[in-house]
Amino acid sequence: MKVSRPLLIAIIIILGVGGVLLANRPNTQNPTPNNPEQEVEKPIIVTTLFPFYNFTSQLVGDKAEVSLLLPPGVEPHSFEPTPQDIIKIQESDIFIYTGDIMEPWVADIVANIPDSVKVINASEGITFIDSTDDHSHENDHGHEDEKKENKSGSNLDPHFWLDFNNAIISTQTISKAISSLNIIDSTNLENNTNTLITSLEQLDTEYKSTFDQCKNKTILQAGHRTFEYLAKKYNLQYITTEELSPNSDTSAKDIAKLIREIRENKSKTVFTEELVEPRIANTIKTETGASVLVLNGAHNISSEQFKSKISFVDIMRQNLENLSIGLECK
Repeated sequence: MKVSRPLLIAIIIILGVGGVLLANRPNTQNPTPNNPEQEVEKPIIVTTLFPFYNFTSQLVGDKAEVSLLLPPGVEPHSFEPTPQDIIKIQESDIFIYTGDIMEPWVADIVANIPDSVKVINASEGITFIDSTDDHSHENDHGHEDEKKENKSGSNLDPHFWLDFNNAIISTQTISKAISSLNIIDSTNLENNTNTLITSLEQLDTEYKSTFDQCKNKTILQAGHRTFEYLAKKYNLQYITTEELSPNSDTSAKDIAKLIREIRENKSKTVFTEELVEPRIANTIKTETGASVLVLNGAHNISSEQFKSKISFVDIMRQNLENLSIGLECK
């Protein structure tokens, strides 16, 4: 998203005012001499998308206030921060964002926030999939000449956390940032980090063992191309009705192609994505008799899921259950 000049000026003004407020905010992380019993204020960590909110929460426990900038239930690709969101970021101790590809709006914000805010790019060290590369899918969705851009204008796929090795890299990046601010005892942080990494490694093992037993090796999805990392990691074919961009249009030709693939593969399931109206998937269901199952890219979660404190690993296990059904795994 390219920020318009008037909006950018408004943001800078807001940031300037907020910077003054931040500079004058009392430091309550340690009791003052005049009030030794003063309550210690916890460090504030702001995260943009659910996976990194969840990872951070597991790493710090109750030693910091972790917040999710994206409201539960909101489709992440269309999200734009409000002035209140910007103030929340500038008053934080750590700001963790997904990356410049997923969130191009971050650049203008971090350029104007106080030096006291530690800014963490959760995609640091990640190798992105280029959606223009031929990675054995032979342009499955039939748009050989169409440019597959996400909202930043890049051809790189931003959904990197769906390769669990990348999720582990992000966990290590976030853990290192937390360690540098001494938010939590180093031993506890190390234990929490190892516990989270172990759960992600176990998740990878479960996915591998499940897909080894699948009758069908093709994920057929009505929607935008979200699960490329997952498909590539486990050597699955992946065919969608839309391109990488969530703003892609689905044509009658796209729908007809997926219907043909379902019939040729004798597939019994078409997948749709969470927080997306399943209209196209239901149309395909009517034409083919295929059932519709949901895959959750974990960009965001519903309000109900947020209240229930669902984890990233929980969501991925729900995905695996639906994939196991849809791909007819033993």
